[in-house]
Amino acid sequence: MVVKHNRAYTIRPLRDSSIYRRKLAYPLITLCAAGVIYFYSEGKIATTVPATPTDYQSFAREVMVEVRAGRQIPKAIDPVIEQVFASLAPASVRGADGGALTFEVVGAADPAAGMPHIQSVVVRAPDGEGVGLSISILGGRPEVVGVSKVARAVVAQEVGKQ
Repeated sequence: MVVKHNRAYTIRPLRDSSIYRRKLAYPLITLCAAGVIYFYSEGKIATTVPATPTDYQSFAREVMVEVRAGRQIPKAIDPVIEQVFASLAPASVRGADGGALTFEVVGAADPAAGMPHIQSVVVRAPDGEGVGLSISILGGRPEVVGVSKVARAVVAQEVGKQ
């Protein structure tokens, strides 16, 4: 004897996981792309390696070689920097007969400003006279952005004389 079922047989569809992945993936991809664009525009994603203190010293050496040769300050952001340097830098630093110069990276020019790419380098002559150079290295491009007067350092020879 054959029994017939009167109930309708409906196929229950399996849950398609690709639908749920697509519903979740598109917003996540959009969010990630927006985040990358935001951080890149704010400068929080670095495109180049940050400069080291030796990079600042070597650029300061290049600047002083040019100045001592009688040429203008290379890569100065403003022509006024040339005039300020001429008025603040002592003759022993500007002239080639001043002796061998020493270079010291002091640190950020203005720590409160939040610009760590601008560092101060103090250039001193053997007689203790010196000048400060504010150097910016951003994106691999070095520039002189400022000049400052520094206090005269006491030289060891002078201490013995007193």
